[in-house]
Amino acid sequence: MQIRGNWILPDFGALDFYHGDYRELFVGAGRTLYNSKKVTWAEELYFVQATGPAAKRARYLWPWTLVDIRFTPKLTSEIVYFPYVPLNHSARIQHVLERAKLEYALNKTWKMGGGYGAYKYGGQSWQNKPFITVTRNTGFGSFEFWLQKMPGGAQVQVRYFLAWHHWMP
Repeated sequence: MQIRGNWILPDFGALDFYHGDYRELFVGAGRTLYNSKKVTWAEELYFVQATGPAAKRARYLWPWTLVDIRFTPKLTSEIVYFPYVPLNHSARIQHVLERAKLEYALNKTWKMGGGYGAYKYGGQSWQNKPFITVTRNTGFGSFEFWLQKMPGGAQVQVRYFLAWHHWMP
């Protein structure tokens, strides 16, 4: 992610669900709409292309919303929500509460926290599960380790985040 002033320049990514028959590729850009000492609100709009045999060439828009709340310098909360807005007939409406988490910074390097993630596909009921997370901040970005109970087991995610901030005059 590259940030210039309030603009989030085009970024891209991929999701692999390890089914072998479905993946998502996405590209988008956005803007920080509000930024204060306590709260940041950012919006991005992503174009998503599903790939693999099960994808049926589905295409979506993700209006991606992030709200970051800083209660104290050590206690923060982050909420990310986005719907899958269908762009073709093979795509289906979906809702993702990607994370609603509370984190505590043990020091400048380590954070621990927990939260909730939820997902809704079409007319099905919401699926939601709590998770715990540990984040390690380095000079090369942040590595987040996420453990979440799922139906029939658990999932472990490793997330990497690097943001370049370039301030515009």
